[in-house]
Amino acid sequence: MAGYRRRMPVLLACAVIVSTAAGAFAQRVGGLGFSLIAAPSLALAVGPRDGVALTNLLAMVVAMAVFAPSARHVDAAKAAVLVPAGLIGVVPGTIVFHLLPASWLQVAVGAVTGLGLAAVSATRLRAAARMPATAAAGLASGFTAAVGGAGGPALTIYAIATQWPQPQFAATGQISYAVQAAAALALKGSPRLPFPWLGGLIAAALAGLACAHLFAHRVNPARARRAAIVIAALASAATVIHGVSSLAGGPL
Repeated sequence: MAGYRRRMPVLLACAVIVSTAAGAFAQRVGGLGFSLIAAPSLALAVGPRDGVALTNLLAMVVAMAVFAPSARHVDAAKAAVLVPAGLIGVVPGTIVFHLLPASWLQVAVGAVTGLGLAAVSATRLRAAARMPATAAAGLASGFTAAVGGAGGPALTIYAIATQWPQPQFAATGQISYAVQAAAALALKGSPRLPFPWLGGLIAAALAGLACAHLFAHRVNPARARRAAIVIAALASAATVIHGVSSLAGGPL
């Protein structure tokens, strides 16, 4: 879909704004990545290339906002491995991002988020938190952040497998997400969207974070996480179907 080149349907525009706010809310309350929820709908709305770049931009904003109140929990030793490894992973991810045709990239966005959800929901792995495992998680996170906008699954799987305490994981993960997103944007360029759209989506993300701050004590994190998984799974499926349909009928 050409997105901003044509008038966006009102329902689709509303869905994009709601998914952006919901993704920010879920990341603040339940710990599920913002990008898993927002990336598929953004790719559907404005096309896969601008959608992934826009996801990177918004993910950076959300990560910095979530990091601010949790900075004291940062695990400096793990951050010293995750951040540079993530930066390395962004490079091949950006190359793949540019090489894939638009329809295949749309399928990749849906697949990255869908497989990430499945892995995070079903993982029973256990591993020692040694440097090779930490570096591998950072590399994979950077790669998927650049290709599909979602760097969270790899770090979440690592956190579950190594039984990394949630406060340290949440704080350290935000640094990794923000740095990866900034690097991906530097290599790809900013999304080509009118400023009102950019401003509106940033405002939606901040509104989701504000609501989470106000109502987090009333929300069951496990239920919020399950609801977010359902929303993200539906959006991922729609993105893959749209990409496959485009492949069958010709390029986007």
